[in-house]
Amino acid sequence: MEPPHSLATRFHRHQQEDAHEFLMSTLDAMQKACLSNHRHFRSFSPDTTLIRQIFGGYWRSQIQCRHCQGVSDTLELYLDITLDIQASQSVNQALEELVTDEELDGENSYHCRICQRKVPASKTLTLHTCPEVLILVLKRFSDLTGDKTAEHVCYPETLDVSRCMSRQDGGSAVYRLCVVLVHAGWTYHTGHYLSYVKAGNGKWYQMDDANVSACDVTCVLGQQAYVLFYIHQSELIRESGSVPQGGGARCRGMEDTDVETKSRGAQRRC
Repeated sequence: MEPPHSLATRFHRHQQEDAHEFLMSTLDAMQKACLSNHRHFRSFSPDTTLIRQIFGGYWRSQIQCRHCQGVSDTLELYLDITLDIQASQSVNQALEELVTDEELDGENSYHCRICQRKVPASKTLTLHTCPEVLILVLKRFSDLTGDKTAEHVCYPETLDVSRCMSRQDGGSAVYRLCVVLVHAGWTYHTGHYLSYVKAGNGKWYQMDDANVSACDVTCVLGQQAYVLFYIHQSELIRESGSVPQGGGARCRGMEDTDVETKSRGAQRRC
């Protein structure tokens, strides 16, 4: 099967390409196809496409001037969230650091439209809306050298992002892990990709090119994950008619070194 020319031109044959870059290029191509097919509908907009409805959410960025107390409030679309894992040992920790208030001063001062000059300010970044499928990208590769950070980062089977939301009473923000994409190799330029996928029957499978094998969740949670896919719990309830049980305690704690060692052993075996 040959990919469309508009997608294939962004990549090179017989060369290592980044799976995340390919994913985002594919979503972009699908978004453009949706817009092209529905441009004759007067009420149609980019936010109403199937791609945006499934993967799209909005960041809320609030910057408050320390001088006049004025607030700049903006929304920005996202289809995925990149997490800095250099100083984080878990996805939850990386998410919390992402939404931690940031002080803007010195050379990084904020240009206030009211004060008409650069002033100290505070910046708050929160999730304003959440998608049906949340894509988290663990920043494993150096932008300069392409070298890979190989440390294990804990990621839970059940993820609650309510603490990252703009409104704490905005409804459920609970997600369940459904896909783990893994890069096997040491640099951006070399290696191999495989994935772990949770099927409709609730069982996990390792997808390695044409090879498909069953595995358990302990194996899945022990991988050096690169991209994580989480599906909103409301979607699972709609499909199954019941709330999935368990999973929240399966994420290994940062202090649990014994379990960490066992998980690495599971990673080698599965």
